[in-house]
Amino acid sequence: MHWIDVDGHPMPVLLAGHRGLELCNTWGGWDESPAPHREWLRDYDRLAVWAGHADLLDAATVRRLRLTAEERPDVADRVLAETRTLRAALRAVLLTPGDTAAFDVVAAIAERAAAASRLHADAAGTARWTLGAEAGLALPLLACGRAAADLLTTADRHRVRACPGDDCGWLFLDPRGRRRWCSMAVCGNRAKVRAYATRHRRPDHR
Repeated sequence: MHWIDVDGHPMPVLLAGHRGLELCNTWGGWDESPAPHREWLRDYDRLAVWAGHADLLDAATVRRLRLTAEERPDVADRVLAETRTLRAALRAVLLTPGDTAAFDVVAAIAERAAAASRLHADAAGTARWTLGAEAGLALPLLACGRAAADLLTTADRHRVRACPGDDCGWLFLDPRGRRRWCSMAVCGNRAKVRAYATRHRRPDHR
């Protein structure tokens, strides 16, 4: 697993194939000594830095949010809790498409994000959606909500694969429709995954 330091926090390279999946995978215990199912988004500061690392927010916005969170820790804690709820709901929808309760959770936050978004054009005329500063400390949550909606509204959601390890469950985007084995240092049951892969390996598997 390759790590880089981002504003004092170790961050893994982005490998899942979509920002929505990267959010789901923050539950995997990313750290210098990974431990599956340990909460990785342990505080708002780390959430804000991660959102910048995932290119959901720009660096100036991340710096402003971190300072504001120090002044309003109660609000920051609520946003962090909502982001964890969004993550759990998105993961549930991806693995169980018929989970309507989980979908409703994702949809509600995505709709909040849409209401707070503005379409802007740069000097070359290229447009992109941005979230207004009036969203305050909820910006990382809403940015994640937009990423979740983007994933659920494309065919990519049907190409999501999970590591078969009972203690891992890392999600990947697999365009060829083949299950990808977890090769990262987040899987807590690598021996079981190797055995599972050996039993189920297809002749043309790479």
